[in-house]
Amino acid sequence: MLKKFPFFLPFAGCRGQCVYCNQRAITGAVSVPSPNDVRLVLKKLAEPREICYFGGSFCRFPKETVKEYLDAVAEAAPSGSTIRFSTYPGDLSDDEMRALIKSYPVSRIELGIPSLDPAVLASCRREADPDKILDDIAVMMRDSLPVGVQMMIGLPGQSRASSLNDMEKLAAVKKNDKWDLRLYPCLVITGTELERMWRSGRYAPLSVFEAALWGGEFIDRAAELGFVPIRIGLQETESLAAEVIAGPHHPALGELILADAEARRLVRCSHDGPWRAPRRFVSRFTGHGRFGVRRLAAYAGITENEAGRRIIFED
Repeated sequence: MLKKFPFFLPFAGCRGQCVYCNQRAITGAVSVPSPNDVRLVLKKLAEPREICYFGGSFCRFPKETVKEYLDAVAEAAPSGSTIRFSTYPGDLSDDEMRALIKSYPVSRIELGIPSLDPAVLASCRREADPDKILDDIAVMMRDSLPVGVQMMIGLPGQSRASSLNDMEKLAAVKKNDKWDLRLYPCLVITGTELERMWRSGRYAPLSVFEAALWGGEFIDRAAELGFVPIRIGLQETESLAAEVIAGPHHPALGELILADAEARRLVRCSHDGPWRAPRRFVSRFTGHGRFGVRRLAAYAGITENEAGRRIIFED
């Protein structure tokens, strides 16, 4: 698997700004690199990489600009490199855009789908028609384009049931394909409409504990449906830490969510144990105040000490 080499294009191609979004604060990037900027950087690479265009909506550039960014990789990156980008689902409903994308070594197209619930999308000021999103994805699937999704939990007006229903709808379109999944618990970031909603009492963010449990249920079900979690939570950076003012901001939130998901899976497979887990999962269960062991105990209805005795780590 190639190592990722990201370029951030904050707000590039966006037609509006979702209530929760401040891409410059999230990424620390303040400007959009040109295709020539990308080309100059890639010429310095010594080995193939997965070149990533994140932020904004890549396929909302004019086709000529999209081609320039793709050409920058094809011409300047080491041989064997591939391309990954994030975009809005409807941007690939155009036949010519899909044909253009298919002519390059694109490894994954990450679709920003925070929710498929119309009420949640309206609350987030997210331009979207859920049925159109699903139709557009079906077109991409028929063209064998490699799809991944970026989803969120804890959005204004969103419930656990709503988010799980979103995933079931996507799974029905996905069928037997394996899709990469990024899950982002919603944070309140300075300078966003969500900050104003929070300060006025119109939005209550999740706590770290609530996000861990909601996220754990979401990831557990996602894995059952054939999604492959590749990222949970935003990457921790100094710029992000300085800009988050409320919500489940924790440097190990992804680990807590994965611990809860694994505890759910183990108890579902064997309610009373003993439970066997890979040794590489030790930190999920014994770290952060034995969070995973405590979740095992809660789901099995036993004491924390007893849960600790019943889990066996194997190579």
